[in-house]
Amino acid sequence: MNLGIIGAGATGLTAAWDAVRAGHQVTLLEAAGELGGLAASLEVGGVPLERYYHHIFRSDKAMISLIGELGLSDALRFHRPTTGIYRDGRLIDFTTPLDMLRFPGFSPLDAVRFAGSSAVLKAVRGGERYNDLTALAWLRRRAGRRATEAIWEPLLRGKFGDRAEQVSMAWLWARIHCRTFELGYVDGGFERVYAALRDGIEERGGKVEFGKAVKSIRQADDAAPAVVTCADDSRYSFDRLIVTTPQPAFARAAGLPADDAVWKNQYLGATCFVLELDRSVIPYYWLNINEPDFPFLAVVEHTRMIDPSVYGGRHILYVGNYVEREDWRFTTEPEELLTAFLPYLRRVNPDFDASWIKNWHFSKAGFAQPVVTPEYRSLIPGHETPMSRVTLATMAQIYPQDRGQSYSVEMSRRVTASLGLR
Repeated sequence: MNLGIIGAGATGLTAAWDAVRAGHQVTLLEAAGELGGLAASLEVGGVPLERYYHHIFRSDKAMISLIGELGLSDALRFHRPTTGIYRDGRLIDFTTPLDMLRFPGFSPLDAVRFAGSSAVLKAVRGGERYNDLTALAWLRRRAGRRATEAIWEPLLRGKFGDRAEQVSMAWLWARIHCRTFELGYVDGGFERVYAALRDGIEERGGKVEFGKAVKSIRQADDAAPAVVTCADDSRYSFDRLIVTTPQPAFARAAGLPADDAVWKNQYLGATCFVLELDRSVIPYYWLNINEPDFPFLAVVEHTRMIDPSVYGGRHILYVGNYVEREDWRFTTEPEELLTAFLPYLRRVNPDFDASWIKNWHFSKAGFAQPVVTPEYRSLIPGHETPMSRVTLATMAQIYPQDRGQSYSVEMSRRVTASLGLR
């Protein structure tokens, strides 16, 4: 089969890898000039580093299996990094269950209710029972108002803004149930995984083409091939096409009507600074910001998990956000935005000074986080599309997870198997 794939993220590259090994002719088209999608990398000290913080969990079996297939198992290492919460002007340890029970301001009853509700979510195997519930309503009832106001509500509002009250409990269940205290990272970054996929595809005769932003996708009738036209006016014809871009991008390219289901799910954008520093800023790998006036969601010191020597002695700090695409934090010029963020980093660490920053990078993506409401599941389109030879496989179809490298790999393999491409 002459197979086309749009998007060189985890889904598209895995599909291409499986299909080319099964003997199909594969052409993968990527709009950007780099691999990985939301896991794409830049370089610090000559070493690839993800533009947006990335790790995997012990439970991410599909990604772990793929890493093994590519001969990279020895490069995958698991760590037990630390976590904190910044609230009421102080750093609070939040790594172990005991830390969570000792959260400042919790009464014994608050601690018991928080622990009990978390244990329930860990124990429940199927999150479907939470499909019709909102997270904050469930948490206020089961975890208690104090724990919800101190921990969960600031996190949900920090991530989803005004949509926090609408977020599905199934989404939060997936975050708690499926995650582990140990985090996995590949020596040299996840870029090694995506580069190995690309190399394996090309060694078997497949093509990976960059700078191929898709302008249109058309199919004249059920017997006709799928035709892709790119912004550079290049044109491709395929027996089968798999599209892994966000739903709105596919809907525009395919010319789907405004009432089609593929338009209905909503996305937040993501912005992320990578700061190269000459010293550490926080005593944790991951710091949740639970202060409502802060303009960012989380601070992640990557070099609290990976030694700074890997990056030429630089300490790596991510400052990340999920925001509406119309929000000032998405539209402001990066240099101005960083200047606006600096006073808040000083609140986290009063000793922090801008002179610590030796270099910085900024990335943003318009469709990074689906807004998973109780109605979300009913709005997820199927993989089949109005064009018989075109299949959609995108992050919004990963439910209730909604995104993640391992879930993208898993979905990709499910789709290629259903199409007889493996």
